[in-house]
Amino acid sequence: MEFLKSDNYLEVLNIDPITHGLIGAALSSLSGHPMQLNDPIFIGCTLGAMVPDLDIVTHLKGRINYLLKHRGASHSLLALGGMALGLGSLVHFIFPTSAWLTVVFWTLLGTLSHGIADLLNSYGAQLLWPFYKKKFTVNMAMVTDPVIFVLFLSSLIFSLRRPELAIYSTMTVLTVSMIYLLIREIDRLNTRKRLSQAFAVCVGQIKVLPAMYRPFNWSFLLYEEDRVSFGIMQKKEGRILKSLPQWDVEDPWINNALEGELADIFNQFTPYYHVIRKDVGLEAKIQFVDLRYWNKEDFLYKGEVLVCADGKITEERFFSFGNKDSQGIVLEY
Repeated sequence: MEFLKSDNYLEVLNIDPITHGLIGAALSSLSGHPMQLNDPIFIGCTLGAMVPDLDIVTHLKGRINYLLKHRGASHSLLALGGMALGLGSLVHFIFPTSAWLTVVFWTLLGTLSHGIADLLNSYGAQLLWPFYKKKFTVNMAMVTDPVIFVLFLSSLIFSLRRPELAIYSTMTVLTVSMIYLLIREIDRLNTRKRLSQAFAVCVGQIKVLPAMYRPFNWSFLLYEEDRVSFGIMQKKEGRILKSLPQWDVEDPWINNALEGELADIFNQFTPYYHVIRKDVGLEAKIQFVDLRYWNKEDFLYKGEVLVCADGKITEERFFSFGNKDSQGIVLEY
């Protein structure tokens, strides 16, 4: 299978690599080594925190290839360990002022911090690849969280000005970050309870996710017997933005579409997708929707499968960034 590119070829949302680097730099200070460009601990830990995002090179083979590969194998515990070993060895070779094992250890701390940070938002990461290919996510923070960024940037600036206090600065910012995330998690759980009461459904029918463009706010998915709804929280009240009918799990045309390549893409790409059937003459158009991200008027990532009367798939397309004028990316065999 290959992918034909469309004009709508934008970058996928990704946590700011600068934030990853700031976290790695802060962690390196715990070693007691100075934050200097000729120190192997600082270099290894900082670069280690950024290097997993080099999977951006998969973009060269097409947008869908990048969406499937990003935060996939490159973000697994196996790969993070391998990157730490390779990068740490290279840094030690160039700057052999610290023991090899010490440099590799702090580089590993940096790579692991990257994987943990990526778990915080709805995009997630395939930590257990190749044994388990689903992405893990805790739905706690935005894709690029401004609070985390400001905290670690402030810590870096302070540590460079007062290097003798760098360790205390890092410990403080790590503690404050954990408190902030704990508050976010408590707010997320309370939000789910409020939504449960407001819509008269059980808590298990609600998923609360970080809002895409609204810092400190939440979006949510409401699963009911006849529909799935996407909404946002406004002043502690839930507002439905889009409702989609539940799909018939016994519909043969939908089941045929679920056997296609587009279904496989959505299954790997997102834990929250929905399927809609629309009849077009003698054909059926099966739409796939990623329910995580809302782009003002529509969902960010969508797809279409055309199924003819005999159940055969005639065309599959992937659409991104809610562009109604886009022709999408055609999957060809």
